[in-house]
Amino acid sequence: MTKEFLCNDRESLYLKVTKRCALQLTRGVEKQGRASMVVPGGTTPAPVFEKLSHMSLLWHNILVAPSDERWIETTHEQSNQWLIQQKLLVNNAREARLMPLKNEAKTPAEGEAQSELSISELPQPFDVTLLGMGKDGHFASLFPGAQQIGEAMDPAQTKKCIGINAQGCPVAGEYTQRMSLTLPALLHSQLIILLITGKEKLEVLRGAGGEKDVLKQPISALLNQRQTPVEVYWAE
Repeated sequence: MTKEFLCNDRESLYLKVTKRCALQLTRGVEKQGRASMVVPGGTTPAPVFEKLSHMSLLWHNILVAPSDERWIETTHEQSNQWLIQQKLLVNNAREARLMPLKNEAKTPAEGEAQSELSISELPQPFDVTLLGMGKDGHFASLFPGAQQIGEAMDPAQTKKCIGINAQGCPVAGEYTQRMSLTLPALLHSQLIILLITGKEKLEVLRGAGGEKDVLKQPISALLNQRQTPVEVYWAE
């Protein structure tokens, strides 16, 4: 259930993804009066957020949540919530409602229940889930080698949110304590859009299609499942 869209340049990539997200949100509002969107952090989606924020949608009927979050203050520039508030929930989109993952709990594990309540506010299945991918094949904060990766990737998992300790995972960076949506939670979407750039990530993606061990290459779980349509958008 995976389609690839290879774009000539990043500007056309961002524009196509913006329009696709807007279409899904519009359909959601038309069908049920509300719509939901899950979005990633990082630098790659920021241009999409900026373009989407100018779209004339019924934003007051749209709820937004991060796919994952670093367990740091939401005013920190490395916080995904901070990025969403700075780049997406501005201009026309300032009327959208943000449902955060971060809460006052000391650790992600202690904060799971509160994060779960927050995510449960979103209309589900999510109308559109936008994800990125790391060079190690992770998405959200589902890192290969993370202590909770098996639990997070379990198809029978009923939790929507799970605390992740990514210590020792090379691409996790400085802030290794995370909250992430689980694989089943992310798959409970009308559409998943995977936004990637650069030849290296495209090679990782195509190599992951044949990987059977989702704990080694988490992205393979998205590519090989039959539950939810996945659209991959790429440009160099």
